Amino acid sequence: MPVDRHRGVSLQRELVDKIEDYIQNHPERGYKSIADFVTDAVRIRCEELKILVSIPPELPELEHFNVYEDHVTVIDHKNRRIANVYFRNDTVFCDVCETKNCRHIEYVLKLPKVVRILSQKGWVIDEDKGKIMKTPS
Repeated sequence: MPVDRHRGVSLQRELVDKIEDYIQNHPERGYKSIADFVTDAVRIRCEELKILVSIPPELPELEHFNVYEDHVTVIDHKNRRIANVYFRNDTVFCDVCETKNCRHIEYVLKLPKVVRILSQKGWVIDEDKGKIMKTPS
């Protein structure tokens, strides 16, 4: 049995008469029927009330943005910030947390691309001890 996708709505006769007059006197608007007009009007009002606004999927707490020569940029959606994790002077540093050990650093050190690049540059990540260090050249 087919599903009926339409439902009827009652409108005051005076309003319907005004809509019909408008449609007839403004063919350039493209309304062919009262249903077209009312559907458009309801859609506009629903958008104003944010009834029809789609809810975006929940963002991850942290998101990798880019890898640069000396740092990795991470979007921190939870705190609405950008965090940069720097690899300098044989150490790692997060500019947001101002520390050498934080969730931004932990996140960056789990990104395969970052791990690969750091390995090529002589960095060693000790996951058991949760440390990263630059090996002497």
